[in-house]
This record gives sequence, structure tokens and C-alpha cells, in this order.
Amino acid sequence: MRLCLLINPTDHWQHAVKYAHQLAMATEDKHQLIGVFFYGTAANIITDSQEQSKWQSLAKTPLYICRTMMDDFKLSDESLEQAFTVIGMAPWIGLMEQADRIVEII
Repeated sequence: MRLCLLINPTDHWQHAVKYAHQLAMATEDKHQLIGVFFYGTAANIITDSQEQSKWQSLAKTPLYICRTMMDDFKLSDESLEQAFTVIGMAPWIGLMEQADRIVEII
């Protein structure tokens, strides 16, 4: 099954990102994770290099951060690890159309 993860926390982005990482690791062997999108306050992962490093263990999974959220929170991509790509909503919607299931972590 082809899965997309949308991390869109209402608050406590660290908890949502941690839970999403555990879910991604658990499904990695059984399903194809075709993308993870850090949306809303989850875009703050840019400010946490340790959390970014954890996600790099998913070498085959594309990791995306929402450009609009970065702009809204005045975040810079200077500290962003190479595994992450900054994109807008349109490319993400295109990726979701390719997925069998979309899991939103709030």
C-alpha cells in the first residue's frame, strides 16, 4: 500500500512529529511511504536539528516542509537538513493523489 503522512498538529508539534516518526518506522517494512509533509506548526522541525536527524533514517522516504508555513512562522531553511525539501501545497496534493491512503497526524 502506498501511504502519505500529513503532520498537521493543532498544538505540541514535537509530540505529533515524534508520533509520526514512530508510525513511519513501524510501517516502513510493510508499506511504501511515498511522502511525509510537515504542515502547520510541524514546520518548526526546522528549528530542531536532533529531530531532523531522526527523520533522515527514512532514507527512501521524501520529506517535505510547507513553504507557506515557513513564511508564516518566519522560519529559515538555512538549518534544514539535506533530506528535507521545501514545497508548496500543489506538489503535495499531486503526491497525495498517487497514494492509496493518507494518514493525518494532528
